[in-house]
Amino acid sequence: MKKFLLVLTVLCAFNMTAQDAEMEAFKDLYNSEKKTVIGEYLELDATKAMTFNGIYDEYTLERKAIASSRMSLLERYVDQHETMTDEQADVLVKETFSVRAKNEKLQKKYYKKIKKELGAKTASQFVQFERYVQTSIDEVLQEALPLIGEK
Repeated sequence: MKKFLLVLTVLCAFNMTAQDAEMEAFKDLYNSEKKTVIGEYLELDATKAMTFNGIYDEYTLERKAIASSRMSLLERYVDQHETMTDEQADVLVKETFSVRAKNEKLQKKYYKKIKKELGAKTASQFVQFERYVQTSIDEVLQEALPLIGEK
């Protein structure tokens, strides 16, 4: 888990102006590390692991659009935080609510899929792991990002 948290920290601290190819390579590494860690956490036998990995790969593909939206919001926030207007703040907060709702809906969808195939305990572990990861990222971002109006 410590290795994974290191990857998360690097991801959050990564320069958002990096070349697209570099960012994509880093995202692929992050997703690969994340999949490895959740696989170790779940402790599934080979057959169940194959089933889970197929479902998790689908989840990861669907989550990419949400992650891209979140990165876009972060980039705009960084660009605007010093001089943010009421209108810009309103748009960013509403989009943040939307991104969080989409993420919650996606996790619920995949909770149901995993529960159907592997049981409620494994599905619950999936949700718990995903929320742990998101909370860890949020914590790093809270420490790294300036507050609105802060210089």
